[in-house]
Parts: sequence; structure tokens; C-alpha cells
Amino acid sequence: MALKQFVVFSLLNEKYAIDIMKVDEIIRMMEITTIPKAEYFIEGIINLRGKVIPVIDLKKKFGLEPKEYDKYTRIMVVNIRDKKIGFIVDEVDEVMRIDEDDIDSTSTFTSNINDNFIIGVAKTEKGLIVIIDIEKVVSDEETAGLDIY
Repeated sequence: MALKQFVVFSLLNEKYAIDIMKVDEIIRMMEITTIPKAEYFIEGIINLRGKVIPVIDLKKKFGLEPKEYDKYTRIMVVNIRDKKIGFIVDEVDEVMRIDEDDIDSTSTFTSNINDNFIIGVAKTEKGLIVIIDIEKVVSDEETAGLDIY
């Protein structure tokens, strides 16, 4: 039994999770400076304690319906390939321990998001949670393009 910790978050009332080891911090929504000619899913950049962080709207990246930001909206600052990137999510719910044996592969699951982003689906007492491989959400080329910010 191998327990792993995940940060569970919501996008349009669906539950998703990423490995807690990838998450640097979770912050409240703040002013985002837009960037001309940026990819459609890049909301812009933020200044986080003097460091410029690119911010991606995860719903846009997943091709989901947009939703107004509200008091529950958060930015998860994540480490991907030695870069800090912010991901906007509707709400961060909790940190949860999930047994790896409770995670089913994506072969039996259909989703609105790209299957390449999905590690599997966890069955928990709180329902199904889609486990995301955050490293695959942003490609090497996209990560390299974020260097300019």
C-alpha cells in the first residue's frame, strides 16, 4: 500500500488532483498582467514577491467552459521542469492521501480533457477524482516559450 499526497481542486464542479510534491504554494487570485500575442490559455503574468510568474488558466488549457473568477478562485504555483508556473483553478479543496492501488488507469475513463494529461482516476469516499500529470499539461515547447516572462 503506497499512499501519495495530492492537492485536490475543482474545475467546473469536477474534482482533479496533482501530486503535492509539484505544488510550491497556493495563493488567492491577484491582478494578472496580460501579455500581447500570448497563447490562448496564458492569462498573463503575476509578480509574486518580486518574481515574475506566468499564469495559465487550466480550464482554457483543458478546453473547458470559462467561468468568472470569484472568491474561491486560486492560483496554484507549480514547479515544472525547474520553472514556476501558476495555474488558475476554480477552488482548491484539500490535501488528500490516496493509495496508488485506488487509482485506475485512464483506459477505462473518458474525459473532456486530453487523455495524455491524465494519470488515472482515484476512487475515494468523496467520489471520483481525476489525477493529472501536471508535467504533461505544458509541453516542453510551451515551457520554453514561458522563459520570456
